[in-house]
Amino acid sequence: MFVITVSKKRIVKIAAIALCVIIAGAAATGVKNFFTKDSAAAVSGKSVKFSTTKEMIDYISSKGFMADIQTAQVAEVEIPKKFDASFEAFNEKIRQNDGLSLEKYKGDKVNKWTFDLLDYGGEKSAAAVLLVRKEKLIGAYILEKPDGVAKAMVKTEISGSVL
Repeated sequence: MFVITVSKKRIVKIAAIALCVIIAGAAATGVKNFFTKDSAAAVSGKSVKFSTTKEMIDYISSKGFMADIQTAQVAEVEIPKKFDASFEAFNEKIRQNDGLSLEKYKGDKVNKWTFDLLDYGGEKSAAAVLLVRKEKLIGAYILEKPDGVAKAMVKTEISGSVL
């Protein structure tokens, strides 16, 4: 058995040193996150932010579609608190686009931006839809018109038509 005797001054000194180490570590982590946040977001595609409608059009263009900025519409919608089977299938289409998901936004109100697509092709027309909360993209999909079928915002070509 070992017995260690420590004075009050030594305990205070050890606690002060431990506190300094914790603060320095937290500060270093914060600085690292500050400088790597934007580059990590650009690589992952999971933290896209918009401050202008033009940035939204540029994002849609980066997915291979040409959207008409003149047709931009915005409406406030609420993400359901509970996802049924059809909404789960819808959320899966959103996951196919940059790994986005609406899971953590259940019950939240978000802005639904809609832009007509100029180059969808085929006999159907379509719109690009961006779900945005506090300037952050949380979901994106293509909405075919007039039937209202939602598709992942991924451009593929089959026998000359775009799907």
